[in-house]
Amino acid sequence: LLLYLVPLPARDIAIKKTEDGRTLLLFSTTYFNKGLGALELRGDLSTTTLDLQTPREVVQRIYRTGGEYRDMGVGNFSWHAEHSHYHFNAFIEYDLEAVDAPQHEDLSGSRIKGTFCVRDVSKVDLELHNRAAEAAYLKCDNNLQGVSVGWGDTYYYNYPNQNIDISNLSSGTYRMKFIVNPELHLQELDYNNNTSGVLFLVDMKKGTVEVLEETPKDLPRVEHVHLEIP
Repeated sequence: LLLYLVPLPARDIAIKKTEDGRTLLLFSTTYFNKGLGALELRGDLSTTTLDLQTPREVVQRIYRTGGEYRDMGVGNFSWHAEHSHYHFNAFIEYDLEAVDAPQHEDLSGSRIKGTFCVRDVSKVDLELHNRAAEAAYLKCDNNLQGVSVGWGDTYYYNYPNQNIDISNLSSGTYRMKFIVNPELHLQELDYNNNTSGVLFLVDMKKGTVEVLEETPKDLPRVEHVHLEIP
């Protein structure tokens, strides 16, 4: 019963000026699981440690119909001091590129690998065979994290590090892509929908952003249920 991760295009896009003079592009990130089984990440029992700030090896637990399961190594959990909980490393990638900017900025090296506390935050309006009626994964410890079928995870624009520094960019049109499971460490039913994108116009002088296009266009309604930061 494999998972199937789908990221939504970036939402809540805005520009913020910081006290130290930087210009940040803020955005919210949501992905959801439309597969047959949950994304379940467990700390490998062989790496149990008394030092909770030591990275812990992680396995993906894949269940079969009868309740049996198999585990496969997929990465590690690390303590994230700014959020005060554990994140699964290299879970998502943010890619910003210039589409129509006067200076034609080369942003080819600007991809950022993001870590995530993986949990059930947002309920997705989809009819799925194994959809979970209630959230099952709500904590961000180094023993168990996950996303149920029919649920998603959301990081909001006002969370620490949920931004990209665009101080040196000119006004123009840009595209930001989200690539979930970028290194394909997690086993999924399909990898074809692991990327989403948003095309937007930035006015650096006015400090405004105008969304022009989202990819994909046909997306389910998402209800953010568990808004508290764990």
